[in-house]
Amino acid sequence: MPNYFQSCSDRIREFFVSDDMLSSQDIPFLERYYARRLSVLRKLKIGERKDVYLCAGIRDHRFNSNIKAYLGVLDEMSWGFPGRGAYNLALNLLYTYTVNKEFAETHANEFRKDFLEEIDKKKNCLIESYLILDWIKEKQKGVTYVQ
Repeated sequence: MPNYFQSCSDRIREFFVSDDMLSSQDIPFLERYYARRLSVLRKLKIGERKDVYLCAGIRDHRFNSNIKAYLGVLDEMSWGFPGRGAYNLALNLLYTYTVNKEFAETHANEFRKDFLEEIDKKKNCLIESYLILDWIKEKQKGVTYVQ
């Protein structure tokens, strides 16, 4: 039997996604769907150092950025406030860039504060890779980052 979700309209998909009525089998399909719909949302692989895109127009926080949840207890990513979703985004972004779990866990709160808390959660955002890499280099040297 074909996957019913694949035949749904965008409006119905958003309903299912926003109301968390998905099975775990739908998650890979939705990652591909959003990546095709908006190519910058293709999830980065571990070690890939490309710009980070945050898309406010996607209500399901599992698919609203190009950062995949490799670490942490949540797979939701958010920004614009000092909550758990922003911490999870910072944690996984740092892990994706550094491939170092200890570094990511140690510096996720600082990255969240320096970059993610002040972003308007109602607007799309681009965090350029060179800013992230500079921040990581400064932390590896033990220098405090000033935005």
